[in-house]
Amino acid sequence: MRIFFLMLFAVNIIACHTSKVSSNATITEKDNSKYLNGTWQLQTLFASDNKWDKQPVLNINFVEKTISGNNGCNSFGGKVTIKGSYIAIDRQIISTKMACTTKYERGFIPALLKINTYTVRGNELELAQGEIVLMKFKRQ
Repeated sequence: MRIFFLMLFAVNIIACHTSKVSSNATITEKDNSKYLNGTWQLQTLFASDNKWDKQPVLNINFVEKTISGNNGCNSFGGKVTIKGSYIAIDRQIISTKMACTTKYERGFIPALLKINTYTVRGNELELAQGEIVLMKFKRQ
């Protein structure tokens, strides 16, 4: 009987410890979104190095939940939702309408609107649609 209670006690301690680790993992994931703040320069769009006349830039303001930047030709701005590793750009992006000379600029905003997850690794930001990475950025 004594062994039974000792084993039950040990199982409860392990269960409580596991519960705390899970809780901390969730907090860490939420805190990770704060690392999004700042200016990011595009490295790749759709997994290929693109020839940009002017390198696109994405500014993320986590506190105000806004984005802004330049797609290599036109400036843009809008709202963003960030929760854990989920990120979504509001479809009502405002943008200038200058004539752009390369095809790459046209793919930038549509790619932003498709993303739903992000990963920050040091100075690198990956924006993905599910498991498919659409855009990679480097912190400026």
